[in-house]
Amino acid sequence: MGLRDKVKSFFVTTETKNFPYVSNKEERQEVLVGKVEERILTPQQTVRKEKRDELEVPLTANELKWATRFKNKECPKCQYIFEQIKGDKRCPECKSKIVVRVHYQTKEECLLTEVEVEEFNQLKESHSNIKWCLRECKKYDVPVTDFLNAWKVDSKEETAFKVMWKYVSNLRPQYIEKGMLGSYRNTVLTQAEGYDRRKMEEEAYKAYLNVGFWDTNGPTNTQTADGENKFECQDAPQPRQTLKRIKEYQDKNDLSFEQIEADYLLIAEKDIYKDQLPLPVEQSWLYFLREYKKYLTELKINEQKAIRNQLV
Repeated sequence: MGLRDKVKSFFVTTETKNFPYVSNKEERQEVLVGKVEERILTPQQTVRKEKRDELEVPLTANELKWATRFKNKECPKCQYIFEQIKGDKRCPECKSKIVVRVHYQTKEECLLTEVEVEEFNQLKESHSNIKWCLRECKKYDVPVTDFLNAWKVDSKEETAFKVMWKYVSNLRPQYIEKGMLGSYRNTVLTQAEGYDRRKMEEEAYKAYLNVGFWDTNGPTNTQTADGENKFECQDAPQPRQTLKRIKEYQDKNDLSFEQIEADYLLIAEKDIYKDQLPLPVEQSWLYFLREYKKYLTELKINEQKAIRNQLV
């Protein structure tokens, strides 16, 4: 068999294996399209789509208007009709800039003015926050329907935070009672992140300090044979998110290390469950300070590396 016949034989064998009982290109294409359609309509993907659509935030009048504009290819300022719109551009009639954005929920394209972009971003952030509240509820095994039914009373972002925190805070005494101190620590982080997302800077800063206090003690959800809570406070790591947020607040408010220490000790002393943790508050601060300074040193080294790379 010559080289040409070997190559031909290889492709015939491959095609026959992949497309059985198909004799020409058109029929092979039909089979391929059928496979794609079958893949799109699988039950598993349908379930994934339903999960994505479980949170439907009501659209504002402006959001509906932005999508209609794009469909009509209409300039927001002078109603000039474009032949096509593929992205940001200037209107040839009124010279105003128009901006195209994909809607965060409907995935439809929207046509905005430069001024409307800020409103779009605010609505997008609000939607992200509501989704975060839903994810937090799932993390603590709160039924999705419970959250959605309580939130849909007014469908507001602030309500989502309140509903989420009501469920999470109700779990806190149960975690303490069952010796699940690791899970309780997670609720402290959820509280800090909630303040952070609502831009409540001082409350978030203090909550992150409280997270740091718990993390120095290394709480877990396990117990010893004697029924005592198990801790892993020896060289317990500090999450970078916690340290980053504290540093940002320190830089913005020009706080000294003495002030951070005073805030840390005050917050730790006020923690109603501090007596269930192994480290005295003052010792906890020393552990935290060690990790915080280590983090600051790492940042400085990385900044110096970045400067050297730019000079090369």
